[in-house]
Amino acid sequence: MATYTVQTGDTLFQIAQRFGTTVERLTQLNNLTNPDVINVGQVLTIPETATAGVTGTEVDLSGTEQNETRRVRGLLYRLITNRREYARGEPVIITLVKTNVTNRNITLRYRTAQRFDFVVRRGPGQAEIWRWSRGRFFAQVVSTVILRPGESQTFRVTWDQRSDRGQLVPPSFYTIEGYNVAEGYAGEAVSTVIRIRPAVTPTPTPTPTPLPTPTPCPDVNVLVNPGFETWPNPAAPPTGWSGSNLFRTTLSRRGSFAAGLGAVSSQRAVLSQRVNIEPGRIYELTWWARENVRPGAVGRFILFVEIFYFNIAGNFVGRTEPRFSQENIPENIYQRYQLSTGRVPAGARIAEIRFTFEPSSANNNTVKIDDVDFRCRF
Repeated sequence: MATYTVQTGDTLFQIAQRFGTTVERLTQLNNLTNPDVINVGQVLTIPETATAGVTGTEVDLSGTEQNETRRVRGLLYRLITNRREYARGEPVIITLVKTNVTNRNITLRYRTAQRFDFVVRRGPGQAEIWRWSRGRFFAQVVSTVILRPGESQTFRVTWDQRSDRGQLVPPSFYTIEGYNVAEGYAGEAVSTVIRIRPAVTPTPTPTPTPLPTPTPCPDVNVLVNPGFETWPNPAAPPTGWSGSNLFRTTLSRRGSFAAGLGAVSSQRAVLSQRVNIEPGRIYELTWWARENVRPGAVGRFILFVEIFYFNIAGNFVGRTEPRFSQENIPENIYQRYQLSTGRVPAGARIAEIRFTFEPSSANNNTVKIDDVDFRCRF
């Protein structure tokens, strides 16, 4: 059994999601009388969820989410894909969670701003066909990350089923590997297997009914003021956006302004915008973020990025799962991030893009967001 120390802002539901278990299991295992009440500093017992790796046609495809774990010294790796089977061309959402399961601090040393990597192979041990870091630039800055007992790093990317050459891969079984690129850990990965299905040829019917040709997906950013350049009143949110605890900053990726989260660095900040969407479509959200490190300050926060869905009457109908959470954002340099919605649920007509800055009381640093892009892909 592993343990986790409750941090500021944690809920039992968030902890259950992070470790791939349920609120009921945590409540029972820790003898909690009220699952809605947990205290900062409380140590919870976490059930082990590791399963043996499998290859080839032995993969169990009966469930939806694929979840594999591996312990590398004091770190518990969890590699998650949002599905076990995919239609050809369907986005594959890959998540790597690294958790300190010891009772001591673990110091991770990095030679660049890169913290993780993902590799896809057509079968275990074969040559790689796609690598997330290929073609990306990482600042050549030596840095360290200290994980306290129970603390985690979470990283999420979307693979579009294309090789490094830009070609759509054929239907087959594929091995996905997640790496921690810290010194001494870079060569050890946690892996899982997914299947990409061949296209299914529909059985012809005697009197087929022709289907209407779908309207092409408009390839435009649907957000208003995505670069925060229209911001006439520094004391209010930028034009087109809502939020709280924000500030206008000139430390932008490009242009004149960026959005700062954490005007009061120890308090929660929210930046959001609602836009019209079409059900059944797949949208992609990209943004740039950086941590603003103040001299002698401490950065203890999590940035949550979520997409909520509402119907035409404004009633909540769902949320993109899993949501993106990022605990280690590059210091004083912008990095690009990406999140795919999957198929927008039926009935959804409005999407709310929401950035939530969740600091602890000891936090002194802030986060800056710039160049947010939300557009239809399929």
